[in-house]
Amino acid sequence: MTAQPEALDHDYGRPWAEQEWTQFQQVQGMVNHWDRPGWTPGRRSYHWLVMLGHVRALTALATRCQEQLRDLPNLDLVPAVGLHITMQRLAFTDEVSPDVVAAAVNEVRRRCADFPAIPVEVGPLAGSPGAVRLSVGPPEPLRGLRHLIRESIAEVCGPAALPERASRFVPHVSIAYHNTPADARPLIQRAASLRHLPPVATVIQSVDLVELRRDGHQYITSKLAEVLFLS
Repeated sequence: MTAQPEALDHDYGRPWAEQEWTQFQQVQGMVNHWDRPGWTPGRRSYHWLVMLGHVRALTALATRCQEQLRDLPNLDLVPAVGLHITMQRLAFTDEVSPDVVAAAVNEVRRRCADFPAIPVEVGPLAGSPGAVRLSVGPPEPLRGLRHLIRESIAEVCGPAALPERASRFVPHVSIAYHNTPADARPLIQRAASLRHLPPVATVIQSVDLVELRRDGHQYITSKLAEVLFLS
């Protein structure tokens, strides 16, 4: 049976979304998202992603926001098929062998064998210094999923393979990446005008290991494995 979205407690509000918006309002300058350590021409990586391009209501929301952002400079819009939540990088492809990748997938499957499907709301619009993005919450179940993925990577590859701190994880769906350092105020003002658009409810039922590569200012993914959750 396919899990159905459940309405979240709207009376309680969305504190995760309000916190992300407050932080975005404090950003003074946007940065170049594509200027990231380790990414050299032609290099690829293995990433655990929650792919969301199949959620029609979400792609409609993202497209509606993108239409209102299109005239702003320095933005690379994310195609609908590429909408995702980044959970954790496993490694660059030149850092691990196929056997290690297979072992990592098996370990995630083992640890997530009883993991339940995750009802979430995606939206409203917010951002970060390098992107315009939709908030996702409640974040705790997704942080729990990421913790299991990180434990799996540490088990197979060793703790040194996890440079990022788990506490920094803020679930989100990027709809546009910023490609040049610039004043953040015009983008924040435009995002504010779109925050009235209601969020989309959906249920996350799987996480994918993908091979991620760059094609200009766009990410291209090739799915290598899927880990399904309990419905």
